[in-house]
Amino acid sequence: MYVSEILINNLRNHVHSELDFGKGLNVLFGLNGSGKTTILEAISLCGFSKSFMHVNDSSLMNKEEAFWHVSLNSRNDFDIPYKVNIRFNGSGKKQISSTFGDNLLPKDVIGELPLVILSPDYKNITSGSPADRREFIDKILAQSSKIYVEDIIKYKKALKQRNNLLIRAKTERHYNPQVIEPWTEVLIKTGAGIIKRRKEFEVEFVNTFRERYKDVSKGKEEVWLEYVPSGVKEIDGKTNKDEIKESLKLAFEKAEKEELRRGTTLYGPQKDELKILINSGVAKEYASQGQHKSLLISLKFSEFHYLKEKKRETPVVLLDDIFSELDIERAEKVLEMVTSNSAQTLITVTDGETMKKIMPHKADCRFYKVDNGLIYKE
Repeated sequence: MYVSEILINNLRNHVHSELDFGKGLNVLFGLNGSGKTTILEAISLCGFSKSFMHVNDSSLMNKEEAFWHVSLNSRNDFDIPYKVNIRFNGSGKKQISSTFGDNLLPKDVIGELPLVILSPDYKNITSGSPADRREFIDKILAQSSKIYVEDIIKYKKALKQRNNLLIRAKTERHYNPQVIEPWTEVLIKTGAGIIKRRKEFEVEFVNTFRERYKDVSKGKEEVWLEYVPSGVKEIDGKTNKDEIKESLKLAFEKAEKEELRRGTTLYGPQKDELKILINSGVAKEYASQGQHKSLLISLKFSEFHYLKEKKRETPVVLLDDIFSELDIERAEKVLEMVTSNSAQTLITVTDGETMKKIMPHKADCRFYKVDNGLIYKE
């Protein structure tokens, strides 16, 4: 897949920007605050219907305007065109249309433009909370499975309803099981599907991750992934959904009194953990700063290979300001990985000249200077 062109209106400091991209490396350089990352955010909006920077839609709007709009054209590996338009107005309503229709929901565009994004903000995947690693898994699986997206949406809705009922039961000191149990059943049914798919992901993903880490670290350490589902014991890639449902049912039954006391749901996918291990120790606790960087690079390029295999489509790679965080050796390894896999890659940096020096020989590369929302192609 590759993005051929993008139109950006009123997104941060981009009042009106039109840009066409090459199929290889595309380097956006300029000072901090010039609008480089906004271009990557615009692509993220078209791939996920939201920015990868974890900000709300309103904060993306140019302060002088009452709406923002992004339009993107792309072609897949079979040269079939795909277009998506997203418009957001001040009232909070987002309008989405694509090659596949109008009045779309955010879930309808996820996975149509497969993206792999690496940013300094993503360092929490290896060093942050379990929620950061659950988000990492969910973004990958959401891009590769529409069923997974539906299960996540249903689960989150049921979880919110159930927690509200538990809080009310705690506050009013009155428990009506007939009101809560239907939501519990939804959590068990959809939760089992989520847990099964996450476990399958771990099994399918771990060996690629280990190989990528060897490439980046030159085989200095051993790494592993361990998925730990909440409320389910002794699960492997062959455990069926009914077995998982039964385990969750027992977990909910045992936790009933404690949930009423706390006013919250204690088990389920919202409590899962993906442990990242290095030399048998938990990376969050034992990895050095350099090891964290190598782990993150390895995870992201494993994500690239996973999506490429599942989607039968080459993902677009977005690298936001990561070269300021990497030494020359790791930076060259990242560039080698993207060029060897023929992935369209968009890179933001402050220093364009330094990037030119470390570019792989004969790489298909374009440079764009970004200055206060204006773009100049070199």
